[in-house]
Amino acid sequence: MKLYQAGDLDALGAMAILLLPKLAAIARGRFSDKNLADEALQEFWIKIINKADSFKHDSKVSTWAYQVVNNTYLDLIRRESKRSYLNEELSTVESRADQTKEFAEVSANELTVKAALLKIPKEQAEAVALVWLDGFSIEESAKILGIPANTVKSRISRGKAALAEVLRELDPRDGNQKYV
Repeated sequence: MKLYQAGDLDALGAMAILLLPKLAAIARGRFSDKNLADEALQEFWIKIINKADSFKHDSKVSTWAYQVVNNTYLDLIRRESKRSYLNEELSTVESRADQTKEFAEVSANELTVKAALLKIPKEQAEAVALVWLDGFSIEESAKILGIPANTVKSRISRGKAALAEVLRELDPRDGNQKYV
């Protein structure tokens, strides 16, 4: 990163080789629609390039990049929800539902959880997304968010309670909160 900040464009290529596969995996994990995942990957990389000057070398480049990616993801998901993203994706899931019942159920559950994440406080949604969606440990999530591990645990705990409430609102049938 120091080389790129000093103007070495070849260093940007080296960073791309190291970071893009992980960023692509995050995009595919967060967005089930391939086009949206590709768009997100582009936005992630553009933000990382544009914010390179803000990197202070007090953490790993990958940790800093993930912070940028996580904030970009939340911005994208909010923007897309305003464009009826969730409804479009749900129609995509419904059109493929005849492939298998399990696929349709898993996809609908994923969409429901993503919709619910938009309705809880940002700090809680970030912690829940890092641990549950992206598979990071509590300690890794704490480093990415720049907060103590116990704070991550409490945000997940509060987020879990908030998600349960939102999911009840989205589907009020008794016993249908298997997502949380």
